Amino acid sequence: MSRPEIARRARRHRDGEPVFSEQWHAQVIALVDLLIADGKIEAEDWSQTLGAELDRRVTDTSMDTDAIYYGAFLSALEQILDRSQFALRAEVDRRQQDWRNAYLNTPHGKPVALAD
Repeated sequence: MSRPEIARRARRHRDGEPVFSEQWHAQVIALVDLLIADGKIEAEDWSQTLGAELDRRVTDTSMDTDAIYYGAFLSALEQILDRSQFALRAEVDRRQQDWRNAYLNTPHGKPVALAD
């Protein structure tokens, strides 16, 4: 499948179903749109990085799932943020671990809060 074909499939619509299966899928795409619109990242860099990530992940149409696309979008964004030093990978990893620790140590039914 070529990159243009993959891009068209990424925008596919579902009969009566939401385009995104999870809220955070849409949030990653919205964040990328904002970063491009604000000139924080280049659209061409995004396109190339996402295309390479999709090429790496999607080897046949049976792997055409929301999880594959979400993983590719998130990975591409993290790569660009690290390369541009906007958010270094080590900082993203540390923050992810902070969130993991926070939710593992939060009693059921209570809001998760990060310690400063």
